[in-house]
Amino acid sequence: MAASQVDQKRALNKLKHDLEPFRTAIVGAYGVLTWEKQYYAGVVFGVISCLYLVLWYLDLSLITLLSLLGVISILLNYAFPMVSRLIFGGVNWDGDQEAKFEDVCGQVCAVKGSLVVWYEYLFNERKSTVFVIVMSLGLLAMAWIGAIINNLLLMYLATLLILMWPGLQNKDIFKAITQRASKIINEKIQCGKRKLQ
Repeated sequence: MAASQVDQKRALNKLKHDLEPFRTAIVGAYGVLTWEKQYYAGVVFGVISCLYLVLWYLDLSLITLLSLLGVISILLNYAFPMVSRLIFGGVNWDGDQEAKFEDVCGQVCAVKGSLVVWYEYLFNERKSTVFVIVMSLGLLAMAWIGAIINNLLLMYLATLLILMWPGLQNKDIFKAITQRASKIINEKIQCGKRKLQ
């Protein structure tokens, strides 16, 4: 094996070890996010919408919101392993669940590797002029959009997109949309060719 493959395997094993107390929740969340059942898409949409509705209603300042999120994450990190042993202690961990857990850990490692590559690319010393111009225009466009549209709405839409993405990919929604769009475009082209003849 190459050194990078050994490092990837070591990182995967470390991640699996670190996430071991949360594996039942991770496998359950993976099933919900990939829409193993038809109604999971509605559940994801509803939960996200309710959370953001509560955030909108409470109208917390950024510092208060970050502090509360920190407290909740610390409490969950402390209490969840104990509670999960009580709730899921009798559940048998089978090969299918282990395969899903390994798949999720592999995907997380792949995303982490991609982020490291992007970080190294974005923050290397030499940048081309085109890169600087394109990044500056992109960031200015994002700043302009952020100034025009409510930030909570933007975060809601971003969260919705991020959490719906695995299910959309798993159900081949994008593939169906692109096939339908290419079919419509091809029909329009054929219709235009017939009119020209």
